[in-house]
Amino acid sequence: MAIEIKRKAPCAHTVCEIVKARWGKAAHIVFLVFCLLTNIIVTAMLLLGGSAVVNALTGVNIYAASFLIPLGVIVYTLAGGLKATFLASYIHSVVVHVALVIFVYLVYTASDKLGSPSIVHNRLQEIASKLRSCHEPISHNGQSCGPINGNYKGSYLTMLSSGGIVFGIINIVGNFGTVFVDNGYWVSAIAARPSSTHKGYLLGGLLWFAVPFSLATSLGLGALALDLPLTEDEASHGLVPAATAIALMGKGGSILLLTMLFMAVTSAGSSELIAVSSLCTYDIYRTYINPDASGKKILSVSRAVVLGFGCFMGLFAVILNKAGVSLGWMYLAMGVFIGSAVLPIAFMLLWSKANALGAILGTIFGCVLGIVTWLSVTSIEYGRVNLDTTGRNAPMLAGNVVSILTGGAIHGVCSLLWPQNYNWDTTKQITTVEKVDHSDLETEEFKEEKLTKARSWIVKWGAGFTIIIVILWPLFSLPAGEFNVGYFTFWAVIAIAWGTIGSAVIIALPLIESWETIVKVCSGLFTNDRLMEKVDEMNVKLNSIMLAMPEAEKAYFLEKEKAKVK
Repeated sequence: MAIEIKRKAPCAHTVCEIVKARWGKAAHIVFLVFCLLTNIIVTAMLLLGGSAVVNALTGVNIYAASFLIPLGVIVYTLAGGLKATFLASYIHSVVVHVALVIFVYLVYTASDKLGSPSIVHNRLQEIASKLRSCHEPISHNGQSCGPINGNYKGSYLTMLSSGGIVFGIINIVGNFGTVFVDNGYWVSAIAARPSSTHKGYLLGGLLWFAVPFSLATSLGLGALALDLPLTEDEASHGLVPAATAIALMGKGGSILLLTMLFMAVTSAGSSELIAVSSLCTYDIYRTYINPDASGKKILSVSRAVVLGFGCFMGLFAVILNKAGVSLGWMYLAMGVFIGSAVLPIAFMLLWSKANALGAILGTIFGCVLGIVTWLSVTSIEYGRVNLDTTGRNAPMLAGNVVSILTGGAIHGVCSLLWPQNYNWDTTKQITTVEKVDHSDLETEEFKEEKLTKARSWIVKWGAGFTIIIVILWPLFSLPAGEFNVGYFTFWAVIAIAWGTIGSAVIIALPLIESWETIVKVCSGLFTNDRLMEKVDEMNVKLNSIMLAMPEAEKAYFLEKEKAKVK
């Protein structure tokens, strides 16, 4: 999709600008609402999870944490904009991955409480054993005991899990929404160089996978293996990693996890602020209020939006916490609300027949039908509709699937009946706020043959890795049934290796690619004073020569006057 933007809308600032250029004002307003809703949902998840963990680790009031977390993000986003976001993302990613590696090795090699895959394996078997006492009095509130419903042989050590499959589908639908409908991803795609976009996104996806995979395999399974007193509500609020870190490392673990959390939340939060700022400045202010706005005016409005949205989200997070909404509930529900816009946005850049009417109807009715299905299944299955019942697997699965498929189906049918047959001329006419002179290198990068070649490369490799990770890997794990010690050890080794190699690449590769620039900057920082000393010394010598030779001084002034006349 990033390659398609370079080919079909090279000067666009936001995804909604492309919607307006292709489908007009009505579609623009609809997708603008869905994009802003996505940013609100993603930011709310960051603040709900962040405030819950900060409250658990430090004792800071959860409502105060909800409002204070955005303030730090606002400061450096206001100061540096998108460039600050990119720089912060690298620095924060380094910290996150260093902490990840520490936790993974701690659980499987260094901890005196766990320390090896075999110990973790045996503990997980004991927890899910039929022999484990599951009657009153239990050892602690939230005790995990006995076989798990829906899992093969009731075991944690299996890929044959009905709950896991349901969560996987919900996760895929929801994350399609947060990628396709979140303007933050489009802003990054637009800002990236065409020559590095396709490889960068594929590599970034593989590196990102190390975070949920390695952390879940270490801190997630570690919490179960240690039989920590976590309730279902605490797990839903994202407190599992915090509990495991404290159990294994004490105060040091809480500090490390708090640092990791702060880096992750602020980096992602900055991206969301920039995304909302871009939508409000380019798609609202520049489009409907002041079409002739200068770059300076756009910047002022952008900063005001960053400040306003950050404060709004702080208040909204307080309200959500007060209402009892958790990170887990919001994560599962996001696909219901925004999933209907996924396929219409994909069709916009990939399908010439996709029309405006189908996009509008599919997005709106897909969302409405998704919500109706979600609440109806909740009522039928559990007899009541509240935060607890709406957050369960069956209603969430139904709502997510109906939302994304209905949105795409309606748009597809309308487009086949009344095709637009679009050639992307109007999207290519989108202009920047101020004229930018492209260098020969940049012009070379935007050549159609290069972009087409890049698209073919990413389709081949992207589809290949998707099939391997989403389909083949789980399928090859099914014959194992309940993992024995050897198979689980192999699984743990993959998690350790993926986390370690991914962390090494994400830390080292940007430095290697930018080493020449880094050397020049550092050289300039350390040689600047010496250079000025040399210049001053040269001036003193020239003045001495001119004083000793009056004719030379006169000749100098004459040449200077001639230069002024010219």
